[in-house]
Amino acid sequence: MDMKKTVGAVVGAFVLLVAGRYLIHEVWLKPDYMMHADTMRSDAAIMHRMWVLQLSNFLVAFAAVMIYLRGVENKSWVGQGIRFGILLALVGVIPQSLIEYSVYPVPYMMAVKWMIGEGGLAVLMSLVIAMICQPKTQSA
Repeated sequence: MDMKKTVGAVVGAFVLLVAGRYLIHEVWLKPDYMMHADTMRSDAAIMHRMWVLQLSNFLVAFAAVMIYLRGVENKSWVGQGIRFGILLALVGVIPQSLIEYSVYPVPYMMAVKWMIGEGGLAVLMSLVIAMICQPKTQSA
């Protein structure tokens, strides 16, 4: 895999994660979070730690691209992207949501929404990675 595609895939995945997580957590789930504000950090405290959130987004993007590149096949990038996204959700999003639901005092619907939102984002991110990293001899 050439370096331009690898860097492009990491950047594309990172940008999608930042935008997607903003829409999931600051738009869609914000009303749910406000109902449980006593268990959450203040907006100022979150902003103080924003670098940690962005580092996390970068690490997920970088690791997802590296893992994808090790297993990419000469098949449809769409199918591979969807499959990879589902696997990422199964290994990361769903277990983490279930753990957080078990540990923190949040309603089960919040965990369900985490799984739906972040799981969908994992599939979208994987499609972006697969599209950028597809072998030259392949078409969708």
